[in-house]
Amino acid sequence: MAQSTIIIKSYNGGLCIHMDPEADIEQIKADLSAKLTESAAFFKDATVAISFEGRDIDSQTEIDLINVITSSSSLKVACVAGKNKLTQELIINALNEVEYKSESNIDTSVQIVRGTVKDSTIVDVPGSLLILGDVYPGSSVIAGGDIYVLGALRGQAYAGNNGDPDRCICALDMNPEKLRIAGIRYKPDIKPKWTLKSKNTAVPKMARLVDTEITFSTIDANFWKNYTYGYKQEE
Repeated sequence: MAQSTIIIKSYNGGLCIHMDPEADIEQIKADLSAKLTESAAFFKDATVAISFEGRDIDSQTEIDLINVITSSSSLKVACVAGKNKLTQELIINALNEVEYKSESNIDTSVQIVRGTVKDSTIVDVPGSLLILGDVYPGSSVIAGGDIYVLGALRGQAYAGNNGDPDRCICALDMNPEKLRIAGIRYKPDIKPKWTLKSKNTAVPKMARLVDTEITFSTIDANFWKNYTYGYKQEE
């Protein structure tokens, strides 16, 4: 029996699909379909982030592989994760929040926006929002739940728009025009300067309510170890 051209590894909230860099892409698709069909009972209908590793693929091949996944299993693909660890942790945390809130009557839906939210655009969703790109100045992203921006947040972001004070706003590059969480507003004293390529290294941050004030926390490799829904544990 020929050796499979893929290896599937699972992690909390997602799957990593490692592909043989020398194999024909059509054979990879066939092996992926076969392996997922065999493991359908194990994966069930989970919502996952997917990462593709082992070789570079273009956007069309990525779409083809996602179609193979969804047609060969009951998996729901939330997004394609990059190799950046902090980006992956943000995605995992977003998916975990959905699982946590499913036990209550809170809207657990997650709207995923692939790409940039450009000038004058308004995105308004009842649940949480995951943006795979930047939010430009002059645009607004509004969510009844949390907001995760896997890019630069330079526009306006309003989380907890249904009045929930435990919601948060996360961005890999946090420099917004305005923020609001559960009606509490934050506006920077200095208007952010927008450039497509910043000279400064972006620092991922989370904005959340502490009492009646919006505070910012830096997200580093150890951040999620001390963070649980609604509050940050004491050291």
